[in-house]
Amino acid sequence: MKHTTCPNCFSNKVEDFYTIKNAPVHSLVTVQSYEEAMSVEKKDIALAFCDNCGFIFNSSFDTSIDYYTKGYEDQQGFSPTFVKFLTGISQKFIDRYDLYNKDIIEIGCGKGDFISLISELGNNNGIGIDPAWVPGRTKQSEKVRFIKEFYSKKHGDLKADCICCRHTLEHIHDTGNFLKTIRDSVQGNNNVIVFMEIPSIVRILKIQAFWDIFYEHSTYLSPGSLARLFRQNKFEVLDMYIEYDDQYLFIEAKPVDKISEKIHPLEESVDELKELTKVFTKKITHQLGDWRDKLIQYKSEKKKVVIWGGGSKSVGFLTNFNDIGVIEHVVDINPHMTGNYIPGIGIQYKSPEFLADYKPDVVIIMNGVYKNEIGKMIHDMGVDPELLCL
Repeated sequence: MKHTTCPNCFSNKVEDFYTIKNAPVHSLVTVQSYEEAMSVEKKDIALAFCDNCGFIFNSSFDTSIDYYTKGYEDQQGFSPTFVKFLTGISQKFIDRYDLYNKDIIEIGCGKGDFISLISELGNNNGIGIDPAWVPGRTKQSEKVRFIKEFYSKKHGDLKADCICCRHTLEHIHDTGNFLKTIRDSVQGNNNVIVFMEIPSIVRILKIQAFWDIFYEHSTYLSPGSLARLFRQNKFEVLDMYIEYDDQYLFIEAKPVDKISEKIHPLEESVDELKELTKVFTKKITHQLGDWRDKLIQYKSEKKKVVIWGGGSKSVGFLTNFNDIGVIEHVVDINPHMTGNYIPGIGIQYKSPEFLADYKPDVVIIMNGVYKNEIGKMIHDMGVDPELLCL
């Protein structure tokens, strides 16, 4: 099905600007055999731009597919670098809004790392809501409970001083109605703080980060398009900021009774964002060509090339280059990924310890934020490959 209406503002002023052919529809689902991995359906990604609000989305996204209830594996808490970042961000947020001894809800809580952390740091009562939550994957606490289902208006009956939603909105196609659901659920409670974190499309466009474009992400937001989405649903933007090497966009907002006219300094205009899409389409062919040449050269030199960092980024990367056949292994620190196969790609995930015997010549790190952490782990194994960071 082709979506010709903007899911953010419901305008019909949308047009495609970039297409990726034959992308696996899953990237974070755990697949236990090569045959199952290769049977995962592939579909085209068509990035579209809304000339009315600046929203970017996959206009070919299939909303009928079950993306989240079949062994979804997205836990990042095995990395010390990430835990330090998440703890710092959480503590600042708690202090800013005095979120101590309060009631916190997280929509799309994953395995529960964040709701458990923010509850522990602020002595808060936490509720995590997610159909992909798995019992036993986080430390048990009397202060935290989980609801294994999708968030809906009925959850407005739950007491909440704060509603958090981290790395979930980018997976939701119907963003306008999703924000409306949250707004409806907090009707009459204008003191609630809403806190969201999503990838920033601005960075993706500026550096042509094709590895951050994959099928499970139907939605790509910028400061401007995100703020406009919140305002049209009667939220006032309290603050926005970008963290983690410009990868993650944060927004803090509160409900208001009429549409806010408050504009945040971080917001770009629709025209400015559209100009970035033109830069992206102009430069992406060159970016992909350089990587293809590099990988073909590695293959001709019979070098052992490994990707470090499983999940979505590796799927986004390999969708473009798996046909070359130079990358045989993908490493990830998450032990729950080890032994599974990459959907649509068929490469098996290995644990980091695998590299001690394999001795790769090149390791391509899917997220450069982790270069020091990964570099030390590799060095401690007595391995000294060339490290390339995305």
